[in-house]
Amino acid sequence: MRTIVYQSYRTHNVPAWITRCLSTVEAWTDRKKFEYKFIDDSFFDLVPDWYKQKANGNKLLITDLARLEAAREFLSNGYERTIWVDADVVIFDAERFEVDVAEEYAFCREVWVHKARPFGVTLPITRISNKVNNSVMVYVKNNSMLEFYRSACERLITTMPSRFDGGYVSTTFLTWLNKRMPLPLLANVGLFSPVILHDLATGKDRYVRMFMQRFGSHIHAANLCSTFNNGRYMGREMNDGVYDRAIAALIGSCGDVVNKHLEKELPSLPNLRILATQ
Repeated sequence: MRTIVYQSYRTHNVPAWITRCLSTVEAWTDRKKFEYKFIDDSFFDLVPDWYKQKANGNKLLITDLARLEAAREFLSNGYERTIWVDADVVIFDAERFEVDVAEEYAFCREVWVHKARPFGVTLPITRISNKVNNSVMVYVKNNSMLEFYRSACERLITTMPSRFDGGYVSTTFLTWLNKRMPLPLLANVGLFSPVILHDLATGKDRYVRMFMQRFGSHIHAANLCSTFNNGRYMGREMNDGVYDRAIAALIGSCGDVVNKHLEKELPSLPNLRILATQ
């Protein structure tokens, strides 16, 4: 099956850890003998001006549509399968990472471990939620999802409230959709919140354990949530060094630093169709 893996990121002021993430994806692509394409900021040209205006210039919202437009273009130009991978995804076990799914499309399962301070509560509490994201996204030629999702993005952006989150047409929408129409999901890609990254960077495992117990399958790649880079999260500095050390721990152990905490494989979870768990 002729497959292309594609990514996009700016070409100036690129953090070293992003460059390393990109290199792991390109190396994996070469290993699988797929084609690879990196797209610079011209990626945004795929999105119509009216959508950009409705999105108020929010790059997350614009990128969500751009990756769909690119997939559509690739599939209409001879490719049989497209694989989008976010620039902040690191593949730390290329030998075991697979996306050979039987379905015509796939999104990513997400377990979000975070700290929250509800109204009236002095100390933050830990919360864990199941979601769906598009950090790695697969489309096979003649699939039934791509055109629907493109149309949904365009419709959602026209009715978007004045206050919105960056995942309005991605994680928020896909999680809602999955509850009503279970979606094919990759279960070998994690999404590491700031508390997970800090565990990895400092050699701790409290939140990693929580994550793996809920996730329930081995992971060989992970999205590192660049949104939090160079900010603070519940008193934690999220500088480049944190990302560098987390990546080093993941690659250096081929993922064992997280997978060793998997107590048992979960065959399935409510509203989840889990694919490619090994």
